[in-house]
Amino acid sequence: MKHKTSIYILILILTTFVGFWGIPKLVKTATYSPDRYPFVYYSSLLKELCLIDFKNDEFPMRDVSGNVYNQHQFDSLLPLFNFRQLASEGKLPKEVDGHEINMPLLNSKSIVYRYEPNKFFTPDPGLYIMSEALPKRVKKTTPEDVFRLTDRIEFINTASNSINVEKSDRFRKELLAEGYSFPAQWVSGDMNPMKPYEEGFFSLDADGKFYQIKMVNSRPFVRNTHVGDSIDIAYFSMMEMGDKRFYGFLYDKSGNIYIIEEGGGKYTPIKLEIAPIDINTDKVLIMGNLLYWTVTTTKPDKQVAYGLKTESLERVAEYTIERETNKWDIVSKWLFPAYLTFEQKYVSGFIYPVFNFTGFYVFIVNFILAVGVFFLNTQTTKKRIFNSIYILITGIVGLIALLILPEFRKRI
Repeated sequence: MKHKTSIYILILILTTFVGFWGIPKLVKTATYSPDRYPFVYYSSLLKELCLIDFKNDEFPMRDVSGNVYNQHQFDSLLPLFNFRQLASEGKLPKEVDGHEINMPLLNSKSIVYRYEPNKFFTPDPGLYIMSEALPKRVKKTTPEDVFRLTDRIEFINTASNSINVEKSDRFRKELLAEGYSFPAQWVSGDMNPMKPYEEGFFSLDADGKFYQIKMVNSRPFVRNTHVGDSIDIAYFSMMEMGDKRFYGFLYDKSGNIYIIEEGGGKYTPIKLEIAPIDINTDKVLIMGNLLYWTVTTTKPDKQVAYGLKTESLERVAEYTIERETNKWDIVSKWLFPAYLTFEQKYVSGFIYPVFNFTGFYVFIVNFILAVGVFFLNTQTTKKRIFNSIYILITGIVGLIALLILPEFRKRI
């Protein structure tokens, strides 16, 4: 009898555990709608942030003051965003805000960059392609090897799967000569074959020093940027831009974002004048042009957009849009004290079970269910008390689990 009770409780708990995943998942499928925020862009002419609805053909844009603009006004008021459309119509202005413009200049200054937490937390494959930074021919050629940088640096021939000992030793000696401390914490680079030029890779060593590593005339080039001397670096996203102004976007452990400017062999961090983000949860979209950057940070509860000056990255505008409550938010907090998901969560690049707690509203419903079960059930008083307490804690999921088990169901 003792083992029978233990087995019953074990089956009940397992059934409830599965229910905390399956039942909320079904309810969420029926009630959840993705968060929707308007596209935001800073107007160099209006000098304020504008909200854009591409589905509205008649009035696609409004500013944060509430003024609406038709399609023609939308094109002309955002000339640095719509410059390709204006150029195709022969309407591209010769200057904007006192700055002469042309297509090559606008293209070189255009930036589109996204950050999502999975970029930071997804496991790194650990193999990288290092191309020649000063190729003798315009057409790029794919190197015959890849490299890995862990407790040593090794170049591996992709055809024979053998280590190029000589090349590996050259780079290892150069790294050690520049003060690099193994093992590497991480390596970051842009392996897009369509990038305009090659700046190699950046790596954070064991001591938190930030290095640039590239190959110049088939020889190793290693340099300590000294950016890690003043910034507690968490992540770096390389981006080789057409104007060669900066190397990429750097994040510190407090959530501040910087660009690393290039100039005369120096690496200068310039902080974006925005509120720190949570690199575990927040998303970032940066759209830049000749005069201004628009930075949009999407948090779990809101979206915040900023207008920044391109040269100094100083803030000139800010606008916050609160997240709209959807049906799933309301339903979940009244039906489930918690629910189980099997998704990537925060600091892992892998899928694993996570309990999401919704709040205390649900215990009002749980209490009503528990009282109803206590008085409607015909089992012994001891079992009625157990079932009521179990439902008070687990709610409708626990009730369904009890109903699945025949001993409870036949006594109702």
